[in-house]
Amino acid sequence: MIKIHGAGVAAVAVLLLVAMLPSHASTTMDEPAVYKHAAPAPSPTSPAKAQPVIMVQGVIFCKTCKLPGYNRDIDASPLPNATAKLVCYGGGGKSGGAYRVLNMTSTPTDKTGYFLFMVYDVAMFTRESCRVYLRTSPTAHCDAPSLPADASLGIVLEQSEKKKNVYSAKSVLMYAPRKGRKCPRYY
Repeated sequence: MIKIHGAGVAAVAVLLLVAMLPSHASTTMDEPAVYKHAAPAPSPTSPAKAQPVIMVQGVIFCKTCKLPGYNRDIDASPLPNATAKLVCYGGGGKSGGAYRVLNMTSTPTDKTGYFLFMVYDVAMFTRESCRVYLRTSPTAHCDAPSLPADASLGIVLEQSEKKKNVYSAKSVLMYAPRKGRKCPRYY
């Protein structure tokens, strides 16, 4: 084993690097790279089919709290960042198919309390077999179910008169402050 001290280590490292680099005196040139497309371009004569979708929408409010957007008629304010749950039961009927449950969480509500579900499993959805439930409140100051009063009860759906694939909760969903708690502060 050879021991190298001081400047000798740097010299050996430079020699190793030079040996690894290609020579400039070479007269051959590398072949240019040939690139191929990963996938063929889609044919303009075959448009992609749109996947059927059902939209379910609604709103969630905070009862008795005077937050931004307060509605005096219902004594409630929109509750931003809350979520709802859509549950649909299906299958297992006379055909003997497997019993299935569709369980989805909505988008978080916006500043107006609006939420949305996009249902792609169209075969599982019927207005009669689906219900909307309260799921989460963004604040412990307004997290007691108020409408429906029992969180295990869902709100039935109604179909839009204008668009057949759009459904809405038949009433608003609402939380309220628990006893001994005050309304949340503005978000």
